[in-house]
Amino acid sequence: GKDGGRLDIRVVVVPCVGDDSYALRQMKSLDRATGGSGRDEDMPSILRPLPDSDYGAARRRTGGYFVFGEPAAAVLQSFEEMRDEHGVFLDLLYGAPAWSLMLQHWRTTRGDVGHGHHGRAYVGGDCPIAGRQVMYVHSGGLEGVSSQLTRYKHKGLIDARSVQP
Repeated sequence: GKDGGRLDIRVVVVPCVGDDSYALRQMKSLDRATGGSGRDEDMPSILRPLPDSDYGAARRRTGGYFVFGEPAAAVLQSFEEMRDEHGVFLDLLYGAPAWSLMLQHWRTTRGDVGHGHHGRAYVGGDCPIAGRQVMYVHSGGLEGVSSQLTRYKHKGLIDARSVQP
């Protein structure tokens, strides 16, 4: 075909520590450390929070990004949904926050998807996951789930019966 047989694959980063600018700096550093140029056009797309969502006071201060490791109702909701409805067990530090952001975009009507954060808009339907199949690569472990659930219990987001002994 016209595309020379190339596959239409897009790599998308979901920031779980810091924001999109921090994720971009990390990706550039990794690219340069492995022999790349660190050029913007060689970097993956970065999925940003939608600007008009009700994030609560803590996430409003961080532009809609989660505070790493801080218990959040939206993270717990994504953790429980993926476990209970899809049979996917995620960790609470990386997996559940990433899925929370991805689900936020998928649940937004196509007409609303496209608005970026801090004035950086997705152009048209250029949200990195809009209309695409997704292969999620989990690069962490599940060892900390029990201790994280204990933190959620102390924050009052779950009851003691939900925490594994």
